[in-house]
Amino acid sequence: MNIERRKFARYPIKPHTIFLYSNYSPVKGWVKDISKGGMSFEYTPTEGCEPEPEIRLILTGDAFPFYLPDITSKTIYDIKVDKNDRPFKATGNRRCGVQYEKLDPITQEKLTDLMRSEVLIGTSEA
Repeated sequence: MNIERRKFARYPIKPHTIFLYSNYSPVKGWVKDISKGGMSFEYTPTEGCEPEPEIRLILTGDAFPFYLPDITSKTIYDIKVDKNDRPFKATGNRRCGVQYEKLDPITQEKLTDLMRSEVLIGTSEA
């Protein structure tokens, strides 16, 4: 049995709530979970589309209006999503996990506000 050890608790996000993209990378997708230390997202790869080792991310949302630009992150993993786990989704989807690099105090505060919003599944406070 693998015991997962994380520094920060992860919180699942309601589907299709937070969209992630980068001006410096063709990777775009929906955030699946988020923590104070990082997040994971799913994306559909296109030719030449894969997360770089270091990536600057931008988060936007409609349900909870916000805009979080320039989140410097490091790619931790990039794996294929098992199509058996995701019925009715495009085959070939991938899930990427990133760890935040240094965040300025304003971005940290906005991230905390986001995690306290109603976009989280099963909780209204992170």
